Amino acid sequence: MAGETALIFACGEPAPEAVVLALADEAAAIIACDGALTTCLEHGLRPDAVVGDMDSVEQDRLDEHVARGGTVVERPQQNTNDLSKAIDWVHEQGFTACWVVGATGGDPQHEWANLLTCGASSLRITCISHTHVYRFFSPNGPHSIELEPGDEFSLFALPVAEEVVLEGAAFSLSGETLTMGSRGLHNTSVGPKVQLSFKHGRLMMIHPLHLPWKAAGTNEA
Repeated sequence: MAGETALIFACGEPAPEAVVLALADEAAAIIACDGALTTCLEHGLRPDAVVGDMDSVEQDRLDEHVARGGTVVERPQQNTNDLSKAIDWVHEQGFTACWVVGATGGDPQHEWANLLTCGASSLRITCISHTHVYRFFSPNGPHSIELEPGDEFSLFALPVAEEVVLEGAAFSLSGETLTMGSRGLHNTSVGPKVQLSFKHGRLMMIHPLHLPWKAAGTNEA
C-alpha cells in the first residue's frame, strides 16, 4: 500500500462534513479509533477497521460492524492512546501516509497527545480541524504545499530538523537547522505554493483550511 493514504477518525472535534466526505472518497481505507465508529456512521461511512481498547465504542454498533465484515483490532494496553494504536496499525498494513480527522478540539490534554503522537510517527500525516490543517513531514521531499497567496502559516521542528529549505514564503530558509521553539511562527505564503525540503528530523506546518478541500494539497516531487 505504499503511496496510498488511509483516513483515521479520532474522537475529537470532526472536520467539516464536505472535507470528511472528500477524504473518504479518496482514502484507500477508513479506520475508526474506538468510539469514533459512531462519528463514521453519522457521516454515512462504514470503516474498514475499528482500532483501540474498545472502552468507549457502543457494543451494538461494534457488533453490527463485525456482522458487515468489518475488522476489529483490539489493543488493550493503556500506555498509548487510541490514535497512536490506529497509526501503528496503519503503518503495519503498509500505508505511508494518513489523514486524521478528530485529532483536535475537546480536552486540550487529548489534543496535545494526539498532535505529539502524529509528530512521533514516521508517516506523512495530515490532521484536519474545522479551521486549520496540521501537516507532519518526514525528511527529504521536496514537499509542495498548496496555499493561497497571503496565507499565514507556521513551521515548527519536532524537535530538530536539519538542512531546511523553504521557498515561496515571506521568510525563506536555505539549508538551516530548526530547533523546537517559536522560530517558524507566523510566516506568509507569497504565491500559490510553498516548497519545503529537509534532510533530518521532523517538521509540522499549521495553515488555514480552505474549502473546497483538495486532497492533493501536498505533493512530493
